[in-house]
Amino acid sequence: MEKFYTNTVIIGAGVVGLAIAKEISNKNKEVIILEKEGKIGQITSSRNSGVIHAGMYYQSNSLKAKLCVEGNQLLYSYAKKFNIPFINTKKIIVANDESQLDQVLEIKNQAELNGVENLKILNAKQVNQLEPLIKSFGGLLVPSTGVIDQHSLMQSYLGEFENNGGMISYNSNVKKISIINNEFEIDVSDNENNQTIISCDYLINAAGIFASDVASTIDGIDKKYVPNTYLAKGNYFSLNKKLPISHLIYPIPEKISLGIHLTLVIDHSIKFGPDAEWVDDPYDYSVDENLKSKFVNSINKYLPNITKDMLSPAYAGLRPITSKEDRVKRDFTISTVEQHKIEKLINLYGIESPGLTSSLAIAKYVNERI
Repeated sequence: MEKFYTNTVIIGAGVVGLAIAKEISNKNKEVIILEKEGKIGQITSSRNSGVIHAGMYYQSNSLKAKLCVEGNQLLYSYAKKFNIPFINTKKIIVANDESQLDQVLEIKNQAELNGVENLKILNAKQVNQLEPLIKSFGGLLVPSTGVIDQHSLMQSYLGEFENNGGMISYNSNVKKISIINNEFEIDVSDNENNQTIISCDYLINAAGIFASDVASTIDGIDKKYVPNTYLAKGNYFSLNKKLPISHLIYPIPEKISLGIHLTLVIDHSIKFGPDAEWVDDPYDYSVDENLKSKFVNSINKYLPNITKDMLSPAYAGLRPITSKEDRVKRDFTISTVEQHKIEKLINLYGIESPGLTSSLAIAKYVNERI
C-alpha cells in the first residue's frame, strides 16, 4: 500500500472543487484533487442549464445571495479574460396571468435587496417587442443573466490548477478518513481496489451529491454536523427546431425549482428544463419520454404552439439538496471548524444552483477560511 503526504486535498472535481483548487493552489503548491469519476465535472456540474444566474430569488444575507451576485461579476470577467464561450443573453421572467404580476414585483424587490442591478418591469407589449413569440401579461427583464460553456470553464480552472503545480487523481474512491497526529489520513482505492493512504494538513470536501457520504467517513466527526443530502432530479428536453428567441425565458418559480424554463445553448439551440422530482438513485440519468406532456403544458403557458413531436430527451441532472423545505429557504452550507469543531476541515453541502455561477466566489470564501 502506497503512502504519501500533501498539504491540501480537495475531494471532488466538479466546477466548485476545481475553482477552489485553482484558488488555493495560487498560494500553496501541494494540492491534490481526488475525483471518483474518470473525468472532471461528470455529475452535477455538466448536467445543468449552464446559466450565469443574477442572484434573484435567494433570501437576504444568505450565502446563495451573496456568493451568486459576487460570482456573477467574477464569472463574466473570468470568461472574457480566458476566452470561455458565453453569451450575455439577459433573462425575462414572465407572468402567465394578471395574478402573477405581484409575484414579479416581489422577485424584483428581493433581487434588489440582494444587490442585483438594472432590473426592469415590463408590460405585455414590452415583452412582446423583445420576444414576439412569447405570450405574457408582463414580466421582469434581468440584464445580468447569461449562459456559459461549463465544460470550457472547468477545463480552464483545471488548466490553471495544473499550471500552479496541482495534481488530480481520477477513479479515486474515498473509503475512510482518519485524523492522526493532527493530520488527515485518507484511505483511497482505485477501480482495481488498489489502496493508497494520503495524509494532508487541510481537507476540503466538495463531493457534491456525495458530500454527506464522504463527511460520514471522517473519524470523530459528530454526525449532527453532517446533513442528509437529498437528490432532486431535473430532466431536460431539446427543441428540434431553431426559433428567433434571444433571451432566457423563465416562468414564476415553483416550490421545488425555478420551473421549466427556456434556455439558450451557446450554439443558439434551445432546451427546456429542468423539472424537479425527489429520487433515491444517484446513478439514474435516464429521461422519461412520458414527461413530454408535462413539459409541453408548462412551456405552452409562455410559448404557444410547441408540441410533443418538437421535443427530444436531452439529459438529466441531480442536485444535492440538504432541506426539502421551500426552495427559497435552501442555502449553501459551508461547514468549518466553527460548526463541526475539526480544524483545517471544510465540508461543502447542498451546492446546487447557483453553484456554477458562484464557483469563483465560493473559492474565495473557502480560501479565506483555511
